[in-house]
Amino acid sequence: MSDPIAFAAMRSLLAARPSRPPRSGGAIATGVAGIDAALGGGLPRGRVTELISAAAGSGGELVFASLLAGTRQARMRVALVDAADGFAPKSFRPDLLRHLLWVRARSLAEAMACADVLVRDGNYGVLVLDVRGIPARALRQQPNGIWHRLRLAAEQHPAAVLVQSSAAVVRSAPWRLVLREPAALAALRRPRAERAAALAPELERGQGGGIEARMA
Repeated sequence: MSDPIAFAAMRSLLAARPSRPPRSGGAIATGVAGIDAALGGGLPRGRVTELISAAAGSGGELVFASLLAGTRQARMRVALVDAADGFAPKSFRPDLLRHLLWVRARSLAEAMACADVLVRDGNYGVLVLDVRGIPARALRQQPNGIWHRLRLAAEQHPAAVLVQSSAAVVRSAPWRLVLREPAALAALRRPRAERAAALAPELERGQGGGIEARMA
């Protein structure tokens, strides 16, 4: 899907379509070796994982592109909640967007509401909530209960939830992956797949669970 939909249209779309019980347990590979190895196979189903792009050009878009390619091959739907209007569909091949639901939120509060609805829908294997570009102050002002609610929804309706951010904001996330270094100018001329393969994220333990969360 190359065009975004609004919150009201999203709710109408979901209401008209019966939900399917998602497969529980396991992990969904991102296709980025450094991330999949760090997480024991990929994004854990039924969990919230935070991916922090600490610097511009550090690799967040590469991860999303690789995830789109892998889920397309696996015939798995992906939902993207775009909180800061940062998604640029023209930078992706059209065939990578056919299984993507893109929701452009008008505010952070609406983005959180959209994520809550979508994770409970049952038709999406992966939900990506992208809050990069939202001011840090606004993110810090969000009640911790908002993130806790998203974590509980993921546990009850086991899609893999990926929050893309510029700094740690999801206190309840069991695991955080941090991409610290921006790509060198010379590397930008390399194919996207090669640049993704070279990513080396740091894994940080969050407050939302222990090693069992990683291996679930």
